[in-house]
Amino acid sequence: MPKSTDKSQIEKFREAARELKTDQSDEAFEAIVNKIAHAPKLTQEQIKELVRRKRSGESP
Repeated sequence: MPKSTDKSQIEKFREAARELKTDQSDEAFEAIVNKIAHAPKLTQEQIKELVRRKRSGESP
């Protein structure tokens, strides 16, 4: 059983979310999902190029 001074898992999660300044609104969630859903599909060659650049430290 947790001590009374111990924080529950949900309290720790909420604190971390506040520190990261996350937005819990439905509108923000929908905007992110919409952005991902409408992102252009990359070809295998484009993905390989992005990985290569990331590994070498280049910017896109």
